[in-house]
Amino acid sequence: MVSLSKLSYRDLLADKDFYIATPIGTSMMPMIRERIDTVKLVKPKGSLRKYDVILYQRKDGTYVLHRIIGVKKDSYVLCGDNQFIKEFGVTDDMIIGVVDGFYRGENYISNDNKEYIKYYKKRVRNRKFRKIKYYLIKIINKIKKTQN
Repeated sequence: MVSLSKLSYRDLLADKDFYIATPIGTSMMPMIRERIDTVKLVKPKGSLRKYDVILYQRKDGTYVLHRIIGVKKDSYVLCGDNQFIKEFGVTDDMIIGVVDGFYRGENYISNDNKEYIKYYKKRVRNRKFRKIKYYLIKIINKIKKTQN
């Protein structure tokens, strides 16, 4: 018997239709709360689309759960819902799974939930405002420091 801790996400999805995972990290907040909510991952089938949330593995081995915000000819542009920096160059061979829905507490929210669709379109549209907010807070904190 193989220990679950020895299996990769790719291994876990290889023999099953789906895998339920508890993400660690804050990049997908407020949709997914770290170590509280869970996601239902399925194997990618066909072309991925803008707004899909994917689990992929970076070249350094790090697993990342982010949203597709752009589709290019040979790759995807991604960004976490709680971030503003785009990640370029994610290719199909790096992608392990696609979020089919998620559990927020006991409630399952599928990708076709109308409120969820409104949420993710708004998050992607407002990405630039998160960047402005980040730099404004940084400037305000710097001013506060110089006044003390």
